[in-house]
Amino acid sequence: MRYVFIILIGLLVGCSADPFVRPPLPKLVRPDALAIKTDFANAQAAEFSSQDSVIISAPFHDDIAVLGVVKIDRKADEFEMVGLNQLGLELFHLSGKGNTVTVVSAIPPLMEQKPILESIGRDVRRMYFDLVPPAKADYKIDDTTVRYEKGDLVYEFGGQPIVLLEKRVEGAFGPKWRVRYYDYAESAGRLYPRGIVMDNGHYHYRIVVKNRNWQTD
Repeated sequence: MRYVFIILIGLLVGCSADPFVRPPLPKLVRPDALAIKTDFANAQAAEFSSQDSVIISAPFHDDIAVLGVVKIDRKADEFEMVGLNQLGLELFHLSGKGNTVTVVSAIPPLMEQKPILESIGRDVRRMYFDLVPPAKADYKIDDTTVRYEKGDLVYEFGGQPIVLLEKRVEGAFGPKWRVRYYDYAESAGRLYPRGIVMDNGHYHYRIVVKNRNWQTD
């Protein structure tokens, strides 16, 4: 019980320093903004499952580690996530269909914080869905990045090969939420993000995802 309440405190307090280091980005040579979107879209697996070390990080508190088991079905626009503690105890089970997030189950103290669990579910969706900028997004090309904008929604691409580095929604006092991608695994022409940092500006928590393994279904 004490462990669970520490998790909830960690969720509510704020964000720590960046857990990953991004190497310097190479300069882009005549990037094609349309081809970048198309190539990245084609590199996404329609269905996959993964096991991840999920770290909830907050200042003035120890990091909280949870094993996350995630199943993504982009064709059906559905996901599931189960969070386990180090002993294998299921802490929560979330599912999503479109923009709807359902708390399938949770241990009692966590169920009392249902809005936070639903927020985590929305963040899972932000991390793994809608990774390609909208068709009519404006774009700006810099030396090392291509930035796409559609209203308050911003995507930044860069690297070699060129991949999604960051996605966020701008707010009056900083991003409402921001997800950054630091590393990708590649298998059979498909890309999977291995290092993710998700900052939630509403509840002021950070989720760090370190992939253990993944497989295309």
